Amino acid sequence: MQRSKRFQQTVQRESVRVKERAMGEEEATRDFYEVLGVSRSATDDEIRSAYKKGAIRWHPDKNRHQEDLAAEKFKELSTAYAVLSDAAMRRKYDLNGLEGLEEVDLSKVEIDISSLGTMGNVVASLFSQLGVLNVKSRVSQSVLDSAGSRDLKTTELKFSEPISSTVRKNSAHFYKVQVTREDVESGFCVFCKSPSSRFKVLLFHKGESRGEEVSDIKIQEDSTLLGKQGNVAGIFFFDFPTYSLGQPPSTIATAKDPEAALFRRLETLEPRDTCSIQPGEHVFAVYGDNFLKSSTYTIELLQQADYKDEAMKIKVLEEELVKRRQIVCEFEQQYRQAQQQYQVALQRYEAETKHLDKVLGAREKQYGALTSKKEPKTDQGGGLRSLFGFRG
Repeated sequence: MQRSKRFQQTVQRESVRVKERAMGEEEATRDFYEVLGVSRSATDDEIRSAYKKGAIRWHPDKNRHQEDLAAEKFKELSTAYAVLSDAAMRRKYDLNGLEGLEEVDLSKVEIDISSLGTMGNVVASLFSQLGVLNVKSRVSQSVLDSAGSRDLKTTELKFSEPISSTVRKNSAHFYKVQVTREDVESGFCVFCKSPSSRFKVLLFHKGESRGEEVSDIKIQEDSTLLGKQGNVAGIFFFDFPTYSLGQPPSTIATAKDPEAALFRRLETLEPRDTCSIQPGEHVFAVYGDNFLKSSTYTIELLQQADYKDEAMKIKVLEEELVKRRQIVCEFEQQYRQAQQQYQVALQRYEAETKHLDKVLGAREKQYGALTSKKEPKTDQGGGLRSLFGFRG
């Protein structure tokens, strides 16, 4: 009896999960233009304006009585704006809808927060705290212009001499790094960390265009939270590939799909950008990526030879993560198949239970009908004669 009850409870829980997932998928298919309340021919300014209005409407301070709904609306607004404000993704969406987009498209979205004004910074900060979308900011044009200036002010960054500082949001500190051929051959990295601030580490490429000196971002690394180590980012020129790993699935995502905690954990694992580098002078920068305040950080120039043991362990662990990602991917397929079989088994169990209850009920009714047609007679011995001839 207890076993049957446990199975019934399991069936109910699984049914609820299936319904919730179905509802989530239905909500996810909502038209992005409808979410923002604009036409399909809306201009960039109209989309930006609609996004700001929606953000004000669903601000948590105005929706304390419906925080869950506000969080969902924030998620919808942010996703819609992220897609429609990016020309390439908007084309994909216009041509094929959601089927034309992949999760990786959204994970790499960068929003120019400065174009949204103060409210944009507030909204992006809230999105980040709620975990509804991994909002990334784009390096501001003013920083790019500064990098290309002949009067660029830089600070010299030397090996094993860390520098700690604070950079304003949407601004950058520039560092001049001088490396020799021996440094390049033995390997080195520019590594930056912060207890809690967001930042970017940039490597600039200098060149000329139409007789004018220009500077473009050659490599950009966004900081990621590395457990108790805080936020870290680095540009590596080691003799082996290193990888960046984004944040784990949000609490909202795992609430809807608990298995995402494992199966989506390594989705953001990808090789860090690198390039061949020549001996000489190079310009790096730390960009303040906080939404509301300045970023505090410590930047270091490190030689791989000084960290042989650590570098070797990192290499082994990076290789293990790459293998583990493939293993988890294969296991997910097996898990999903087993999950489907389990769902079929639960449905079969429920169907068999109903059928058996129906048969037992019918049997009980028919046996009852056999003993209720006539009144019992008293035999000569004073006892009762039953249907089977036994005396009571």
